[in-house]
Amino acid sequence: MLRASLAGKLRNTTLPKSSALLPVFEAVYNSFQAIDDAPQSPAHEINVHVQRQNTLSPSGSDPVSAFIIADTGVGFTQANYNSFVTADSLHKQERGGKGVGRFLWLKAFAHADIDSHFLDQKSGELRRRVFHFDLTFDKSQDGDTTPSNQTRPRTTISLVDYLDPYRSECPRDLTIIAQRFVGHFLPLFLAPDGPAFILEDDYEAIDLRVFFREHVEELAILHPFQVGEHNFSLRGFRLQGGYHSDHQIVYAAHYREVISERLARHIPNLKNKLSDPKRGLFTYIGLVQSRYLDESVNSERTDFSFPKESPSDDDLLANELNLKAIRDEALSVVRSDLTAYLDELNAGKAERLQKFVNEEAPEYRILLRDMPTFIDDVPLAASDADLDATLHRQLYRRQLALRDEGREILSQVVNAEDIEEYDERLQHYIKNENEIGKTALAKYVTHRRVILDLLDKAVSLDEAGGKYPLERAVHRLVFPMRTFSDEIPTDQQNLWVIDERLAYHAFLSSDQTLTSVPVLNTPSQSRPDILIFNRPLLFGDDSQPLTSMIVIEFKRADRDDYRDETPVEQVFRMVREVRDGTRKDLKGRPIRPSNRDIPAYCYVICDLTPKLETYLENMSAIRTPDNLGYFGYNTNLTAYYEVISYNKLLADAKKRNRILFEKLNLAATT
Repeated sequence: MLRASLAGKLRNTTLPKSSALLPVFEAVYNSFQAIDDAPQSPAHEINVHVQRQNTLSPSGSDPVSAFIIADTGVGFTQANYNSFVTADSLHKQERGGKGVGRFLWLKAFAHADIDSHFLDQKSGELRRRVFHFDLTFDKSQDGDTTPSNQTRPRTTISLVDYLDPYRSECPRDLTIIAQRFVGHFLPLFLAPDGPAFILEDDYEAIDLRVFFREHVEELAILHPFQVGEHNFSLRGFRLQGGYHSDHQIVYAAHYREVISERLARHIPNLKNKLSDPKRGLFTYIGLVQSRYLDESVNSERTDFSFPKESPSDDDLLANELNLKAIRDEALSVVRSDLTAYLDELNAGKAERLQKFVNEEAPEYRILLRDMPTFIDDVPLAASDADLDATLHRQLYRRQLALRDEGREILSQVVNAEDIEEYDERLQHYIKNENEIGKTALAKYVTHRRVILDLLDKAVSLDEAGGKYPLERAVHRLVFPMRTFSDEIPTDQQNLWVIDERLAYHAFLSSDQTLTSVPVLNTPSQSRPDILIFNRPLLFGDDSQPLTSMIVIEFKRADRDDYRDETPVEQVFRMVREVRDGTRKDLKGRPIRPSNRDIPAYCYVICDLTPKLETYLENMSAIRTPDNLGYFGYNTNLTAYYEVISYNKLLADAKKRNRILFEKLNLAATT
């Protein structure tokens, strides 16, 4: 290992400051592995001494400057030393080792001093290997050994001169450090024959095994459960201030962690730490153990031999237990163990969801009675967008399930003796289908309420600018501009604002010149706001002539400067231009309207200014009973026309929809 390669390796090694103790844990885990490799007699021990920064008034609250880890394992034998000086060593790969622990030492500490007494396999004698590990380390200078003066193997690793920001992030209180150690090595503390484990500084010593029994294990409830014919147990540990930032479920074998999973993947409420009134925030660790797991772990203790998911019926392992089956039962235990905390979280979410549906999204009201089945999926501190997305997914799932149920029911062959059961299923399906339909209707009614509110604003005076919005603001709300009807989904077409019957058109052009309308053949550059025909104008051998048309024109609110022609004259001109045009079938033959006088329906949406009212009265237009509009019939053009003021447009639309809004408890629009 050259100095340049070591420096480069450190540069490419990541250690978040929140993981300030991870290098120490790596050293301690090496101690556990070294003890595993040693004869089990005499008894073994691990000692971690916390060395504090020298101050004028030293105390147990001073910053930590070093960790000294001592163990009675096999030590730095020649094989272990060769692995240590080899970057990305595979020596401990079978145990899940990544070969990066020693690099983490130098990320958080200035250097490490190693003093190892080990049994030489060739001579059978105890030897001693001492070396200094830092950025200048050169393996060719530190490989020599000397005779040992000890009576048994013992290795001491001193991680010296804690570097910032890791030193600042390291807890100072020895009890907190003890909690971190217990949280990290949780399964190892359950082993009855594990080594003694002492954490100390110059002021106190903590037996971590005793600490585990008194502060962690006594709070953990043992939950037995069964999967198939096999017995399992889950211990639910609540770790205050522990190392783990995520709630986890850990599958262990022989008191060692094999694999772990974040519980939040399966129980969304467990994305954040839980709060206990007496003990504060804690992280939950569910430790699963079983003789079946002990027998199924691979030799490297990194995985199990059974399948991860449920095999198919024709699979050779179809009858074998799998991780998913074990997980499902374990998760049921976790939910039971945390019922009080999860219920409290769900109660808050349910209240938030109920308020959102009642005030903002009544179209989802049908889902409220089934809230317990999906409340777990609602994110904590969810925004309105999060709630809407969750409810939309639930509604979509219900629609799919209902569709599949309907297909199944309708495909059944019913025998006489089954008719009652079939009828019961059919009635249940019809009830649910009607409820889904009501939900879709509620969503559409809510959409109408929003459109009317926006329309109200679009025709109101801008107090800041003192002007009314242009007519295109209204046009866009009723129908998107520069489009044809086959380009716009039905739920984005709001022609109902003018007349409910307009929704049943066959072809519509919005803000397109007549010459660009594909169903017409006319040179006119006139641009009606909205032009509607009453039948599809797709050209085929059986093309039928046009039978009616509708022209809609919007004018800016409060406009009174009509110079060349009034808006009524404008729509009459467009009617003539459409009638004078021709269209052709697939063979190129011209198709004219069914007759020169096909009916035309014209709508002018504008404010009734004095000049416009005088014009309408001069042409014998009839005032509506509410005095908010005019209508009439041009016999020469066979054209019915309506002039609708914005006040009338809004008032009539609100009246037509009022009963719907009231049924959904939507506040009346202003």
